[in-house]
Amino acid sequence: MDATENLNLPYILPAQAQKHVTHNEAIKALDAILHLAVLSRALSSPPASPAGGDRYLVPAGATGAWTGQAKAVAAWQDDAWTFYPPRAGWLAYVLDENVMLAFKGGDWAPAGFDIVLPDRIGINATADATNRLAVASPASLFTNEGAGHQIKVNKASAGDTASLLFQTGWSGRAEMGLAGSDAFRVKVSADGASFVEAMVADPATGRVRFPAGVEGLRPQLSASRTYYVAAGGSDGNDGLTPGTPFATLQKAVDAAHGLDCASHDVTIQLADGSYAGATVARPLLGGGTLFIKGNETTPASVVLTGGLVFSNGAQLRVSGIRIAITTDLVHGLSVGNGVTLRLGKMEFGAVGANADHIFSDNPCRIVLEENYTITGGARRHMNIGAGLLTGEGRTFTLTGTPAFTQFVAARNAGIVSLSSPVIVGSATGSRYLAETNGVVNTFGKAATFLPGSTAGTTPSGGIYA
Repeated sequence: MDATENLNLPYILPAQAQKHVTHNEAIKALDAILHLAVLSRALSSPPASPAGGDRYLVPAGATGAWTGQAKAVAAWQDDAWTFYPPRAGWLAYVLDENVMLAFKGGDWAPAGFDIVLPDRIGINATADATNRLAVASPASLFTNEGAGHQIKVNKASAGDTASLLFQTGWSGRAEMGLAGSDAFRVKVSADGASFVEAMVADPATGRVRFPAGVEGLRPQLSASRTYYVAAGGSDGNDGLTPGTPFATLQKAVDAAHGLDCASHDVTIQLADGSYAGATVARPLLGGGTLFIKGNETTPASVVLTGGLVFSNGAQLRVSGIRIAITTDLVHGLSVGNGVTLRLGKMEFGAVGANADHIFSDNPCRIVLEENYTITGGARRHMNIGAGLLTGEGRTFTLTGTPAFTQFVAARNAGIVSLSSPVIVGSATGSRYLAETNGVVNTFGKAATFLPGSTAGTTPSGGIYA
């Protein structure tokens, strides 16, 4: 043999003259094909000014000095092109493509390697059959290779779990992700065994619920809500069902004011029984009307022993309630600035001294939407200062001849407007008082029309019409 089997390097033969020539040829070949890195495989003709040691893979159809040398390694050595035919298994790194090629099957092709990957990896930790990747370190970094970076946790079906579990001493304390459904959930635990849902995001609507409640945020309504109140209830209840009622009307009012109503209404449903009054100091956040509802079939079954005070633009409807107050100076309904109050079926019983059934002393609007009964006396049944009380076709039924200082009073440009009223029964006291530009308008009814035992008066610019 006069050459090596793999690289075809020439041997120095016995008694050979000029042995250095053969030796140098072998060194030259080694320099060309060992650690083979070529500049390109895309040139179809030799470069005009190659540098010593430049190497290329000759493509098919090459011209010039490369003609007929397709697939060979062309090396510029000693100011001439030397060609080295490749053998199976040679590797060549192509610099301008950043790709590794292998010569196999008679051609250059991207090098492929069969690598057996382990089924688990432990980095400073021991992986197991469940935790196939285990890492113990002060921190783990996932950064971008470009603009962003995503971490993906995939599950096979909706009923499976794809989540992140946070532990203390290998005991679960918080979990977030898709646990058993496609709703995003956040759960917490004090012991690792029992978990409480803190947040659930609906995948269809994006709306978020807080099943355990929330502090510092107002619950936002997506539909109208009813709070229930019963004499045997508890203000520690949630008030959301007849079986879990509040005990007081004021608690229900306060709960309604804690909501973001998003234009939805809130109803407070009072069970039959007796209750103290309440104050509604502002409108519902987000709009909507506050309904205070008792027994609309038999208002006498739901009794308020204290007054209802409305102020600061509250929007309400009150119905199905009997007013019966023994405390002096406490009005049945006190209507403040900017309030709109709609009255349904009511029963007005007696109130204490110097108190009225319906009282206002600021601009407001009171609308009588149902017929009602009057079974007890007051200083005045209607005492409207600067506001407007209006009713059309309403019937007022009086029983037991209740006593009033005046049945109706309109003061300080206040207006009582009763269109087509019907009075059933009688009362004692003055029929009306219209003073300081106040107006009592019965739309042409006689001055003796309103109940009472003495004539009405119109001092200081008052009008009765």
